Amino acid sequence: MRLPILPMTLVFAFALPILGAEAKVAARTVLRVAALDQDPPLDKAAFKATLDGSPATVLRVRGPKDDMVLFLVLDLTGEVSLIDAARNALAERLPQLPPNIWLAVVKSQDLLQVLADPTPDRQKVLDTILTYAATGKAGLLATLETAARLGDGLIRRADVRVAMLYLTDSNIYNYREDFTNPVINSSDSRDLSRRFPEQLIREKMQKLSQSLSSSETPFFFVHLNYFSDPINEAYQRGLLQLAAESGGIGAFSRSPGEIPASLDKVLAAAASHWSIGLELGRVKSRTATVALVNGEREIPSHTRFSLGR
Repeated sequence: MRLPILPMTLVFAFALPILGAEAKVAARTVLRVAALDQDPPLDKAAFKATLDGSPATVLRVRGPKDDMVLFLVLDLTGEVSLIDAARNALAERLPQLPPNIWLAVVKSQDLLQVLADPTPDRQKVLDTILTYAATGKAGLLATLETAARLGDGLIRRADVRVAMLYLTDSNIYNYREDFTNPVINSSDSRDLSRRFPEQLIREKMQKLSQSLSSSETPFFFVHLNYFSDPINEAYQRGLLQLAAESGGIGAFSRSPGEIPASLDKVLAAAASHWSIGLELGRVKSRTATVALVNGEREIPSHTRFSLGR
């Protein structure tokens, strides 16, 4: 893998402190926008963009043939048969990824913890996944913001494509934080919490959406299970929304047999995603709305950014 400026080990060493503390971020001059590849494939030379309706300068474009670091974030705590099916699917598919993609393995229980630094060694990655202890509480929601900071730090230092792919079996009832018990106003019979017990998770997802709007890292989710109760369905819809807003996608499996197809879909999307660098010089506001086109095609992407100005 060719990396500009610094070797990967040194670049990642710079990014690691972001896991433990907020990093000071210099004023942005470039906005990197994540977008999924299309069918037929997008043309690297044909990207154009607007920021808040005005033409924006495209400074650089990174696509499927360019270098990438893919973080596999393991958030697995539940049924062994589903986890084994996911491990078997990964064992078949990871060796097939293009050599320009380096893989890192992270676990999300309690805190985000790196299990394997970015490497081209597929066997090392698979060995790490096989020895990962799938126990404890779900950690996906608690680690998304830290994962975004880690991804953003690497994107800005190494100028490579970066994606976070969560492999999860998370059930909303298996979080340390209770998302199922909103405070009900006992004196107000019209309190919406009485009729919509999923309101608390909706509010959590909205807060995460606002927080992640400043990130340039796309998120991808492969969920090994599908839960049909109202609160879990609100949670699952929220995950799909967060993925789409970041420029990624998610997929749910309703049986072990669907896990390979879900993984194929999401891995392919992550590996082939685009990162388009736009000049931010003329944007003075605290937010920016991006629109991308490629030739005559409008391209769905991370659209609304908080710039923190």
